[in-house]
Amino acid sequence: MIKSIICFTAILFTTITISAQDTYHSWLQTKLQTDFNLTQPIDWVLSNNENTTLSKASNYGATYTTFNVNGQSFTKATRATITAGANPWNAGHLFRNQKALATGDRCLIALWLRCNDPNGKARIMAEHATTYSSEVAAEVKVNQEWRLYFLSFEAKQNYSVEQMQLGVQLAYRNQVIEIGGVACLNYKKNVIFNTLPIQLYNGEYDGMADNAPWRTQAANDIDLYRKANLIVKINSNGNDINDYTIKTEMLQHEFKFGTAIASNRFNGGSAYNATYEDKLLNLDGKGHGFNEVVFENDMKWPAWEQNWFSSHNEIISDVNWFLDKGISVRGHNLVWPGWTYSPTDITATKTPAYIINRNKQHIRDILSNNKIGNLCNDWDVINEITTNNDYANRFKGSNGYATGREFYSEIFKLTDSLIPDAKLYLNDYIAIEQADSPTNGIATWQSYIDELIAANTPIEGIGFQGHFSASPTGIPRVKEVLDDFWNKYQLEAKVTEYDISNLAPQETQEKYMRDILSICFAHPSMKGFIMWGFWDGAHWLNNSPMYKTDWTIKPSGEAFIDQVFNKWWSNEEKSSKANVDNTFRLFKGKHKVTITGPNGFQIEKEIILDDNENLVVEANTNSTNENNIHQIKLMPNPAIDYLELNFTKGFTQYLIYDSIGKRIKNGELTSNKIAISELDSGIYFLRLESENHSEVMRFLVGK
Repeated sequence: MIKSIICFTAILFTTITISAQDTYHSWLQTKLQTDFNLTQPIDWVLSNNENTTLSKASNYGATYTTFNVNGQSFTKATRATITAGANPWNAGHLFRNQKALATGDRCLIALWLRCNDPNGKARIMAEHATTYSSEVAAEVKVNQEWRLYFLSFEAKQNYSVEQMQLGVQLAYRNQVIEIGGVACLNYKKNVIFNTLPIQLYNGEYDGMADNAPWRTQAANDIDLYRKANLIVKINSNGNDINDYTIKTEMLQHEFKFGTAIASNRFNGGSAYNATYEDKLLNLDGKGHGFNEVVFENDMKWPAWEQNWFSSHNEIISDVNWFLDKGISVRGHNLVWPGWTYSPTDITATKTPAYIINRNKQHIRDILSNNKIGNLCNDWDVINEITTNNDYANRFKGSNGYATGREFYSEIFKLTDSLIPDAKLYLNDYIAIEQADSPTNGIATWQSYIDELIAANTPIEGIGFQGHFSASPTGIPRVKEVLDDFWNKYQLEAKVTEYDISNLAPQETQEKYMRDILSICFAHPSMKGFIMWGFWDGAHWLNNSPMYKTDWTIKPSGEAFIDQVFNKWWSNEEKSSKANVDNTFRLFKGKHKVTITGPNGFQIEKEIILDDNENLVVEANTNSTNENNIHQIKLMPNPAIDYLELNFTKGFTQYLIYDSIGKRIKNGELTSNKIAISELDSGIYFLRLESENHSEVMRFLVGK
């Protein structure tokens, strides 16, 4: 009898469940099966009935009304009248899960949205209801027509009933957004995750069109700011000889195209990967790779202090490994002023004096440790001050700290005293990646920069992070932000942390890579473009811009290589006669110039083209390769007060460049010694010139 009752109950429950599924949920289930070949879900995470789902909605931060809908697959919707907030999550229309989820469950959120104007914006999301740890989030554009949105996620943890919340956050602007047909389907592990649809209407961004007006100006500015004239003249004692060939071969950009890297993946590290190492140096298959790197985590305070991935000596070895290959290194970062990003002994319970001294001790340690500070050409001195206010709030009102932010100026000044040759950057994410959002923090960041400048803080660079969302910032708006900072501060800048959400379509990621590179390469303030990892196998979001885990190149990776090593690469060849000027318009950077002529005449010169330059070569048709070879020895290295040269040919000029290619000293070479006592510790390049030859060598100054 008991067994029969149990069976009857199960049958009754099944009948009720099936009958409770309304017309909309049946329509949605059929659509997903027809359009995407998705079979019946295992669970409806919210419910399978519109009325039931709406009855459990949690609304806040706006005025909400429910109304009936005609002419759509769903029958009820909620109208939210919103006033812009400080953050998107200041208003929301959310739902708690009514079915438990297990780690790895594959779920699909479906909902309909429309707005009272064509420029609406919302954030579809799912997260833990109390810790707010995110499962998925996507900013979307909302227009005046009802549109069905799909967003999938794979649960990162177990959720009991009502432990997850999902829905839309709305406080981007003053707007009226209507939300209907909210559902969430759990397919558990019965589907391949990437077969679940993503439908966010984010395939386009402002400025994407091939005839967008910004493109013409960018092309002109690239020619203006990123190219220089090299004028080559072959002096042949008045003899008019026609049989010369001049060939220029680009070796490296002056502009920094780089990536974040993991210290243990190359140079014999504990997680060494031969392909990883090869790609760093050879992206285009012709031996050209990144010309700047930044350690993603190894120089952050807790990682450095606790040797998370590599020892200090290993990191220093890695830095020198890059420098020996002519690849510059950024330092990231010295201070990240929040409890979360500090060692565990730095807490709100500590006194301001303790926290300040602890920070300064760390800075002295990392910058002086075997001179690693001066081995980096620039440093993110402070990271994300706009949203990380723990230090400032703790110091505020204590002796000498009216706002608490006075501490930031102290850190910059200390850093400048320790590594005066490095460029000191302030790095944050709220500008270009959030520029389209009315809730961006640009005004706050600029007010903090204004405070620092007023305090004579030695800020020398602006770091624009670039972790772009599924709906990336329009290119004209990116330019507007770059112009604004340049006009206000006249500080050099870099994109320091580029990647883009995998919720953006692949073709959009490819197009955006080309366009964001172009607008940055065109801007006079910009000195570099650094992506935050280049391989999915070592990327914080498992979605790098360039390579999949199996090293298959992505469309956006192909776009990067094409722009940097093809479209913006200078290899030219001209036939010439003697005693005439031959003008080459080349991208700034390192080039090899080869001149060949009659009777085996050949001269090779390596030049650093940082401005318009004249190159005059004395040609003797009886010369051979051997007669034009210069053997040079430079010592001591590292040097302190002078460089002593030992060479076989008569160089007459010298030029010294710093680690980022800026010419800082030059003169006549009247003896075999060059005084360098005025140079600070760091990396330099010495260029020696004679009438028909030049040589470039790297040297260190250590004091």
